[in-house]
Amino acid sequence: MSDELYLKIKFPEEPGVYLMKDSKGNVIYVGKAKSLKKRLASYFQKNIPDRVSFLMSRVEDIEYIATDTETEALLLEYNFIKKLKPRYNIHFRDDKGYPYIKITNESFPRIIISRKIEEDGAHYFGPYSDVGAARKMLALARNIFKLRSCKKMNKIPCLNFHINRCTAPCSDPNSKEEYNKRVDELLMFFENKGEELISRLTIEMGVYSKDLQYEKALIIRDKIDAIRKSMEQQKIFLDTPINKDVIGYYEKESICICIAIVRRGVLTGTKNYIIDEALFEKEEILSSFLKQYYKNGFLPNKIILPFDISDREEIQRFLSNEGNDLTITPALTQREKEEVLLSTKNAELFLTSKEKLPLEDLMISLGLEALPRRIEGYDISNIGSEIKVGSQVTFIDGKPSKENYRIYKITTVLEQDDVASLKEMLSRRFKHREILPDLILIDGGKGHLNAALSILESIGLTIPTVALAKQEEDLYFKDGINPEMNPHSKNLLIRVRDEAHRFAIKSMRNMKRKSSMNSPLDSISGLGPKRKAKLFEKFGTIEKIKKAKIEEIDEVIKNLSLSEAIFNYVKTLK
Repeated sequence: MSDELYLKIKFPEEPGVYLMKDSKGNVIYVGKAKSLKKRLASYFQKNIPDRVSFLMSRVEDIEYIATDTETEALLLEYNFIKKLKPRYNIHFRDDKGYPYIKITNESFPRIIISRKIEEDGAHYFGPYSDVGAARKMLALARNIFKLRSCKKMNKIPCLNFHINRCTAPCSDPNSKEEYNKRVDELLMFFENKGEELISRLTIEMGVYSKDLQYEKALIIRDKIDAIRKSMEQQKIFLDTPINKDVIGYYEKESICICIAIVRRGVLTGTKNYIIDEALFEKEEILSSFLKQYYKNGFLPNKIILPFDISDREEIQRFLSNEGNDLTITPALTQREKEEVLLSTKNAELFLTSKEKLPLEDLMISLGLEALPRRIEGYDISNIGSEIKVGSQVTFIDGKPSKENYRIYKITTVLEQDDVASLKEMLSRRFKHREILPDLILIDGGKGHLNAALSILESIGLTIPTVALAKQEEDLYFKDGINPEMNPHSKNLLIRVRDEAHRFAIKSMRNMKRKSSMNSPLDSISGLGPKRKAKLFEKFGTIEKIKKAKIEEIDEVIKNLSLSEAIFNYVKTLK
């Protein structure tokens, strides 16, 4: 996207949402801003990070929608991301998909697992980190409190009654008072009132013993033992029975966000999210996570962050509905800092455990003989036929190895021909048979793959090679297209491809900058380095300057006589 287009759009100072589009008009990134003008101006600064430069290299147009408040902008951004799923935004699954324990609002309540919270008068506890954890808790509760789970009461005791998992209220409607008593006990258990419940049951057990009802006393004793055992197994995270989430953040080549889910003072589980690629800083990543994870999902009373973010208060207002008591805060007390440290350590361990899985899956999916520990990615970038470069990036064990990056200036290909340029680059790379990769990844389609395979065959090398196209993310390999593979494995290949593309663009721009500093225009009297650089920013190449009108040149130079001199001089160049 050109600076001229940025100036033409004239972004306002108001808050709002902006939509970045590619050459086909597809929305590839959605963002929000307190000030649209200031935020979007930051994308056009000279020294922007490489990852932002990579995004902007694909942006051809920007649309915006101004709003009255930043909270309105947050809601609009959330809706656009959810609807459009832009390529370069981060996407997370909503919390509403996680399992809860539900105690139904029926005459004889059931205890079941539910995937969503409804306004039906039932009691919900959770969310649990996965359905396995929810089922484990469900089995424990049924074993201790023996509530029914059947959908219909058929008046005939089912298997659960015969294995002592239910008291069969279906066969004894007069047992409602006793049944409701067990429901109350179950609610106390889930509300972290275990000690109070044990005290109540102990008194009841004493009454039965005094009345010589030893069988009932033994049943209550077993119930007390089971409750005590479950309380010992649960890790108490807090001194007070509060609902809160403690977020850990760990970043290496990938990013892992861990949520420690604390319900009524008890750590009920953890949930981890891995982000294979992210274009922006950690504050923006965490902000995006909070909006997507908690919107329309279960809100705890408190969310503790690993670090502060600039829009924390806006997000708190955005997430809070009327009557919700939500606080979002960075860790302030020593206890909270220790909890965040524990959650962050869990994120690190989870990420480390997953690092080799994509390599193992790639080996199986592509039929490789060994783990692709060394992957080399290749891409071609050019400005017309004047500047052509090939890039080689290297990933070792799934991580960029930048000391093994290489740039090849294409010299034998005169026209704009990516396939021919690719052949030159690969011929030069493998001519001396240095350390060979376990897998070669080409940025391109079937034609690029065939070119790479033919070069390797002519050199006498057999190296597994694939090509990854940009538009549909189709993966081509020797025997077909799009093998079945884990999403994390595909994302690793996308990261390699995108890194090769980013490195090629960066190198090409550096060459373009150097060529603009030492070019045929140097002999024009009165044309200094700043104006010369502006010419190349506007037109890109000498060939395009040749085709320009005097008026177009003067829009940049702002000196008619000098513009005429440039116009006349470039016509003499061959």
